[in-house]
Amino acid sequence: MNGLRAAPPPAARPAGTCPVCRHEKTGHDAIAERFCAATAAAGHHRGCACAAGSTETAEEDGNMARELDYVSRYDQRLAAVRDVLKQDTGLTDAACQALAARLLHLLDEAPEQLRR
Repeated sequence: MNGLRAAPPPAARPAGTCPVCRHEKTGHDAIAERFCAATAAAGHHRGCACAAGSTETAEEDGNMARELDYVSRYDQRLAAVRDVLKQDTGLTDAACQALAARLLHLLDEAPEQLRR
């Protein structure tokens, strides 16, 4: 999923709300009006472009921040090496984590010819 929540079905929306998002029509600015109109015309199911600062938008921003956690490529590599060490050795989780960090450091610092 791309992190955007689908709008509630039309039957669940109170009167006076936008047919695309769950916000009141009166709360739309020009950008949100165009966004919702284009979304409805194309039949897309995507999030909202309402003005920042509204109660609903602040709530959605908080939800998105919790849903999307950045994991660096280094952390992904570290987890992959740690998981292999866990499977193939009898070491503890902490020992596997420490050994994985040392191995990645060694590989990152090795000359290019040695890594091939």
